[in-house]
Amino acid sequence: MKRYYVFSFILVLGLILGACGSPDNQDNTDAPDQTNQQNSESPSGNEESSVEPSEENGTDDEGEDTELAPGVDTVISSVEQLDSSLEDPEDVNPINEKGKTLEEDWDRIEKKVEESFPDQYKKIEESLYPLINEAKKDQPDIEKMKEWVQPTLESLNELKQNIMTQ
Repeated sequence: MKRYYVFSFILVLGLILGACGSPDNQDNTDAPDQTNQQNSESPSGNEESSVEPSEENGTDDEGEDTELAPGVDTVISSVEQLDSSLEDPEDVNPINEKGKTLEEDWDRIEKKVEESFPDQYKKIEESLYPLINEAKKDQPDIEKMKEWVQPTLESLNELKQNIMTQ
């Protein structure tokens, strides 16, 4: 019995130590997302170091706009796909999946929108968040969702126009 506990302890310890690879070790990362996150975060945890280069170059706004426009297009496309899945209210799985996709797409650009376009962000969140929350439910209210789709699309298209005019 004592051997069993020793073996279990060594096994657990090995798993814990094996999972604690350093972020600098590229052998531990297999997904490109992980390397992108490592590159975007400063090693010291200081956020100022990641902001300084773009401020020095004066291209902070231009970089945001070029990244933000395709992101808004992706969110608009996700809302349209969710809207098309509302045509068959009997099958809830596609609605749940499209709602999850919509949330993920919005999460990618949410901070940039909130920082660059705070008024537009507030307008979008009034219809987008209820739409996402309803889509994730086991029994979503299709009529409510249909009411939120159009204002969400309108506010996202307005945001897109604001991005293009800057």
